[in-house]
Amino acid sequence: MYILIPLILSAVCSFVNPYVGLFGIFTLVEIIIILCVDINAKVRIKLSHKVSAENPSRAERLKKSGKVLATAECVLTAFFTIITAIVEIGVWMLASGSLTGDSAVMTPFSIISEENLTLSCILLVFAIAFQVIALILAFVRRGQLRKRIC
Repeated sequence: MYILIPLILSAVCSFVNPYVGLFGIFTLVEIIIILCVDINAKVRIKLSHKVSAENPSRAERLKKSGKVLATAECVLTAFFTIITAIVEIGVWMLASGSLTGDSAVMTPFSIISEENLTLSCILLVFAIAFQVIALILAFVRRGQLRKRIC
């Protein structure tokens, strides 16, 4: 579950950034999907330990599905990290006016002024850095789940 902390921080950095703004919804979708996969993997592993004495074949199937879900969590996190980084950088470049010359605010609220391009760029870098930290934590989590299965 500690993978959620950098994802939440990434979402906050995206939502506060005036040139990325509501495109931080990608990170919220990632949080929901990763949370569902993680909970499902944990439940399957716990259930496999409970059922192992009564029904060994079912316990083996639950362990295999837990391994698949642990791998799926890593793949989904990597996919969302790449997609989110590409979308946020692209939207930031277009909305900040660095490509077109016209800036457009992408948030319905204004926490940071749109003239502060440096802070906006720093928030973008932090959002992507938190995504990468979450990716690293997903691989650590996968290793922990695999140890619990064996």
